[in-house]
Amino acid sequence: MKITKFGIHIKSKDLQSSYDFYKAFNLKAIFAYGNEEWTEKVKGDFPEIGTAPEKYQGCTFEIGNSLLEVADGHIAVKPEVFKEEIPSSKVSAMIDTDSIDEIVQICAKNNFEIASEPKEYYWGTREVVVKDPDGFILVFREPLKK
Repeated sequence: MKITKFGIHIKSKDLQSSYDFYKAFNLKAIFAYGNEEWTEKVKGDFPEIGTAPEKYQGCTFEIGNSLLEVADGHIAVKPEVFKEEIPSSKVSAMIDTDSIDEIVQICAKNNFEIASEPKEYYWGTREVVVKDPDGFILVFREPLKK
């Protein structure tokens, strides 16, 4: 067996806010699904992506060899799940970047919540922790220069 890709699917209470949040960090959308109004809006930002009709809306972003998907529905998930609060930060995603300072600037410009200010760690990274509109924790990591 060979595992070839990893992805996270975020059940979003407000898809537009989630989409705008992840797009602000220059993530590349690779697929959108939903009604024509939604898919055309995403295609306006990312003309090269594929789209598909669906009863609910969503967008898949590519981060390196990983996927991050935000949606306001899912065929296999009860609709009320998308309205639930995230009660803890027990699960988080790590995203490597070449500039924590740029991440902080994006957060300030867009009024995104920084949960933990930039800090250097002995394992060789500088990190900042950001919450998305649903409270999902993102740990942005930059390698320390030697």
